Amino acid sequence: MIAAATFVAAALRLFRLGHQSLWIDEIFTWYSAGMGGALSLKDLLENVHGPLYSLLLHLWTSVAGDAEWAMRFPSAVAGVLTVPAFAWLAGRWLGRDAVTPAAWLAAGSPFLVWYSQEARNYSLLVLCVCASAAALLELQRRCDLAGVGRYLGLAAMAMLSNLSFALLAPLHLRWWLAGDPATRPARLRSLAVTAGVMLLVAAPWFGSIARTWDWRRLQPERGAVAGETALRGSTTFHAAAVPFALHAFAVGYTLGPSLRELRSHAGAETLKRHAGELALVTLVFGALGAAGIVALARRKRLADTLLWLVAPGLLVSYFAAQNFKVFHPRYLAVSLPCVLLVLAAGFASLSPRLRRIATVAVAALWSVSLYQHYFVADYAREDYRGALAVVRAQVAPGEQVLAMGSEDPVQFYARGLKVDRLWLGHVEQPGVMPAKFAAKLSQAGGTWVVLSRAEDLDPQDTFARWLEQTYPRAGRWSRPGVRVWHVTGSDRAAEAPSTPAVP
Repeated sequence: MIAAATFVAAALRLFRLGHQSLWIDEIFTWYSAGMGGALSLKDLLENVHGPLYSLLLHLWTSVAGDAEWAMRFPSAVAGVLTVPAFAWLAGRWLGRDAVTPAAWLAAGSPFLVWYSQEARNYSLLVLCVCASAAALLELQRRCDLAGVGRYLGLAAMAMLSNLSFALLAPLHLRWWLAGDPATRPARLRSLAVTAGVMLLVAAPWFGSIARTWDWRRLQPERGAVAGETALRGSTTFHAAAVPFALHAFAVGYTLGPSLRELRSHAGAETLKRHAGELALVTLVFGALGAAGIVALARRKRLADTLLWLVAPGLLVSYFAAQNFKVFHPRYLAVSLPCVLLVLAAGFASLSPRLRRIATVAVAALWSVSLYQHYFVADYAREDYRGALAVVRAQVAPGEQVLAMGSEDPVQFYARGLKVDRLWLGHVEQPGVMPAKFAAKLSQAGGTWVVLSRAEDLDPQDTFARWLEQTYPRAGRWSRPGVRVWHVTGSDRAAEAPSTPAVP
């Protein structure tokens, strides 16, 4: 059954692997992995978000190239390997009866499929989290040099895949101290060595870690600073953040409101449009999760669950509330295995009839989510590749591309063309955007304006409306999440507005 689940996982992760264009975070990976150039030790030491993944990707793409499928292939491989690793973990933490449902949950999870088809480090992180946890639970039964070395290697890989692995330190400490009394003395002796080795592994990045974030913001007594700007949008944390994370863990980002809907106009109307889907997800996974919690209580695993699921969620929420780091489900990826293990425990506790009903319900919801992930444009990442294909097909000599909003993906797909940038945030300053835009326009005979992720800096879409009023004869094209205009001086309206009209 594990082999069958692994085969299905491979099919789901490799299917249409390069179909969608790269989005902004994947372009950041392209830069951090030094693709198309050298990757120095200094570059790796400045990368606090996943130096191991960047190194692996650099080595792989130096052979396979930087096509979309090639950049995502290491994540897909990690996603496939997660299935047997997760089955191993389920057997050690829950028992043999939970292994089969755990393997199939890991194989079909839309959340895991999403990150297995993204050139980011989260798929590798989840693999290392599962494998290191299973290796540590093995030490409770037999603590020898080979077992300690295996745990150390896997934990070091997890730490260098993403620093969020540190959120599991309380859980791992509990597992080092608990377990079979016969192996406890050996584990206590090994714990000091393990802690020292992990500190040595992380030490080269301490300087970059200290410089990257403003750690003063985490002081509990720190009050809100007047005029302090949120890290993203109008706020860094929202009351619906945790329910949204649980929803994403259950069915991914492709069932219910799309990410673009949530970024642009999340509210009561958005939730009302998707009320049926949200209710079904809550009913199915709420019931299965409740059964899993009851089963975990019987197995005396509730304390582990609190340290694995609740503690990281509280910490990440606190980070966001302090305007230290934005809240996002991917920053809680270390807790996803716990969510799936709760569901696996729920499956294992059900009667055969109820298990069949639960299987059909989960499979139906996941099938819809995966279908929309593969085929529905509303749920797709921004189509920069398609937008720049329009430009390449029609651009004339001497014309330029002007990237606005999310600029790096435009620059990536416009390689070989003349590319400039204009910060969309100028729209909030009266009179500034028209002057800046006119200056950019004067640099070339024609300008291809490529606008994406406008909701981050211009949630009212003020610039796009001003552009169309000012240049009504400009050519217009759109691709999912990306809009393109071809603007020349002759396209300007006779009575053009002199400044964007803010509603």
